[in-house]
Amino acid sequence: MKKNLLSVGSLAVLLLAAACSQKDITPAPNVTGSGTTTPTTNTGSAVQTVTVDGGNTSITTNTTWTASNKYLLKSYVYVRSGATLTIEPGTIIFGDKDTKGALIIEPGAKIMAVGTAAKPIVFTSAQPKGSRNYGDWGGVIIAGNAQVNTVSNGVLPTIEGGPTTKYGSSDASKNNDNSGVMQYVRIEFGGVAFSPNNEVNGLTLAGVGSGTTLDHIQVSYSGDDSFEWFGGAVNAKYLVSHRCYDDDFDTDNGFSGKVQFGISLRDPSQADQSGSKAFESDNDSGGSANRPKTSAVFTNMTLVGPILNPSGSTYSPQYTAGAHIRRNSAQSILNSVFMGFPTTLLIDGGAAASNTAPLASANPTSQDSSRFKNNILAGSLTGSNSTGGQRSIIYVGPTGGAGSLTANSSMSTDSSAWNASVGPLTWLKANGNRRYVTSANVQLINPFNLTNPSFAPLTGSPIVSMAANFVDTKVRDSFFTKVGYVGAIDPTANSSTNWLASWTNFDPQNTDY
Repeated sequence: MKKNLLSVGSLAVLLLAAACSQKDITPAPNVTGSGTTTPTTNTGSAVQTVTVDGGNTSITTNTTWTASNKYLLKSYVYVRSGATLTIEPGTIIFGDKDTKGALIIEPGAKIMAVGTAAKPIVFTSAQPKGSRNYGDWGGVIIAGNAQVNTVSNGVLPTIEGGPTTKYGSSDASKNNDNSGVMQYVRIEFGGVAFSPNNEVNGLTLAGVGSGTTLDHIQVSYSGDDSFEWFGGAVNAKYLVSHRCYDDDFDTDNGFSGKVQFGISLRDPSQADQSGSKAFESDNDSGGSANRPKTSAVFTNMTLVGPILNPSGSTYSPQYTAGAHIRRNSAQSILNSVFMGFPTTLLIDGGAAASNTAPLASANPTSQDSSRFKNNILAGSLTGSNSTGGQRSIIYVGPTGGAGSLTANSSMSTDSSAWNASVGPLTWLKANGNRRYVTSANVQLINPFNLTNPSFAPLTGSPIVSMAANFVDTKVRDSFFTKVGYVGAIDPTANSSTNWLASWTNFDPQNTDY
């Protein structure tokens, strides 16, 4: 897909075309475990680069990648069932552009990628500094045995994008499956959209169980979604999606996990033709009633859209919404901040609307009931992509559409889009959400510098005065940290004490690896 970079207000969008050549490679030792590896070293450097070529073999025994080397992934590198791949803190792994190298952790295998704030593990493009781009390599895929809703007549689904891996199960007892640990990890310039519904994301999580630990993970410049969950029950905290091309957080096929503390920051000039969003959620691609139903719960998220300048901005017309809940999904979002999307919330189709409490007429299980509560919606500007502008919420019904923004009624005033008694704006207010549509209230934080953003609330921002609420049954359990603030960042934290400090990188294009 063609990607053009625009000048957007005061944003510093840096994609430098530095004239650098790939360094030559010569043999060198030091890798443990199986799999075809070609030990190499960069000319003029003491750091060795080990090529791991998935086109020749797979990792079938316990293997350690050490921080004293760098690693180059070529083709699909599979870690097979029974093997554990351990990656030391500070290790750098490159993805090969020509072969779209990717790392696939198969069901029954484990990854132990435990970095630290001072020494994060980095997966990034093998291209020279200044020449890196969306989709330079494949990305990281973790596949497990947890429950999904796409098992058909005992046949398991297969990973999108080309890998041969089958994943998941129809057995709820496997929801605690353990695929290992990823902590303090960055994944940069991965994600490849080969064709519609045939993509590799920055981090793909397919049938991953709750025994897996995921926290402090940043995905940047993904050529498709940053994070996508296909079923499973894995939980996560402290996730960052930076300047991805399609969706930041995409949930499908019965994903029932929990996520707390997440950030997305969009590049106004970069969006996918399918319609880019912070959240996209389907029960499955056909909107069926298959169970388990997609019922993920997100809380304390800060989602920064393409309209970053309250006086008006130029941004890609492919941006759709902050959250697109469709195809019978029952996903919940609470205690979060949406800022600068053409439309904040798009409830798409009668099935998704019927799941949405308190409108659902029948909720046989809590899994069937979604929430959108206690959120801040810093709305669209007049003249935005959304017809009429200032659209906080749109309901497309009764059958919905794939990304359609055709509303049943104007959202500039309340209406009866769901039923005769409850209109969208009435519903938003009744659920504790705050809606801001004037330019004075759109700028809640100041992330204008895309390579060095600050997510701290501005003085006088409603983020500072609005308290989080963990009364709802969706966010009561012990996984959630019961903080007093909405959004991802504690308003009292500074740049050195918030959870982004040290390990994140918002300018990987110009980083020496």
